[in-house]
Amino acid sequence: MTRSTSPGAGQTLTRSLLLFILLLGAVPTLARWVQGDFARWLQSALFLLATAWLLWNVDKGSVLAWRVVSSMSIVLGILAMLLGLVIGQGAVIWWLVAVVGVLFVTAGLLLVGLPDVRAYLDTRWASWRRGKPRS
Repeated sequence: MTRSTSPGAGQTLTRSLLLFILLLGAVPTLARWVQGDFARWLQSALFLLATAWLLWNVDKGSVLAWRVVSSMSIVLGILAMLLGLVIGQGAVIWWLVAVVGVLFVTAGLLLVGLPDVRAYLDTRWASWRRGKPRS
């Protein structure tokens, strides 16, 4: 079995991981909005826009944004997982929080460790440094 580490091979995977991270963060907010809870809607909307902007910058080639996204995904995922397991004491909602924490950790580790993702991001980082227009 040969592994593909060409820059184009990781584009779909990288963008899928970034979308997955965005959706994991957006689902609780969207669920509250669907239920009619619009308290703090402006704060939630700004949070979602800031998250989308940060993830867009990762795809654009910002190393700093990649470091922030990967570290926050891992650290906050571990925190959510531990809180879900320790505080939950068997309640279903806390098990879901723990599972979401594991998903965040997994997404952060995949963003750091997959060779196809790193190859794609390496090309994006190189073009970011040169200041060339990116597709």
